[in-house]
Amino acid sequence: MNDDTNGPPAPIPVPWLANLQAGLLDDDTAAVIRRRVRDDPESARRMDGLDRVRRDVADLGTDSTSAPDAPADVTARIAAALRAEPPPTNHVVGSSPATAAHAARGSGIRFRAGAAVIGVGAALAAAGVGTVTLLDAPVRTHAADPTAERITVSKPLGLPMTDPEVLDLLGKPADLGPLADPQRRASCLSGLGYPTSASVLGARPLAVGARSGVLVLLPGEAPRAVNAVVVGLNCSSVDTGLLAERVVIRP
Repeated sequence: MNDDTNGPPAPIPVPWLANLQAGLLDDDTAAVIRRRVRDDPESARRMDGLDRVRRDVADLGTDSTSAPDAPADVTARIAAALRAEPPPTNHVVGSSPATAAHAARGSGIRFRAGAAVIGVGAALAAAGVGTVTLLDAPVRTHAADPTAERITVSKPLGLPMTDPEVLDLLGKPADLGPLADPQRRASCLSGLGYPTSASVLGARPLAVGARSGVLVLLPGEAPRAVNAVVVGLNCSSVDTGLLAERVVIRP
């Protein structure tokens, strides 16, 4: 995305948001985009749209009757197109050209992602999920392909704690589990879009569904807001393993 010197920066393009959602951006670029999403309502709307599509596709993934397998000739054409696709050259406002060039993890990822896109596309067509209508922005199929590696994972579940239970952790020592290691915690915070030195207000081990994780309480955008996020035990800047999240307001 190019800098705009004649007015406020344009919203983050949907392909970059898709790359962020899929964990395909380097640490610096991911942090820049996450800050822009928090500050720019239009970018936030687009990200919400991608999240809704991700949840819809996750639901379709559990429905064996939602769509037939893609024909072999369609699979072959998509694979050939992905192999021929050049790397993206977008530039993100707030990052250096070198950072932006490094943001995408390479054509190999795009090709592996494409195999999943074939099935995802068939499911979306059969179910009538209007991705373009939902996002209200033109998206080239190949630009959003990297999301396919993670677009079919299970959707985040709700936080299995009440607001008072969450707030009760604020007065207790933080039990960060594996994230007690400063380097691992810094990497995880970066993946979540926070400064690596962000204050942890509280923490405890917490399982969501059948997956073990760590509940981490972080400062919210509003003065009394607390962001409660449950991340995977191997949370990193590449993959936070986000299991659940909620904003809790202190009384």
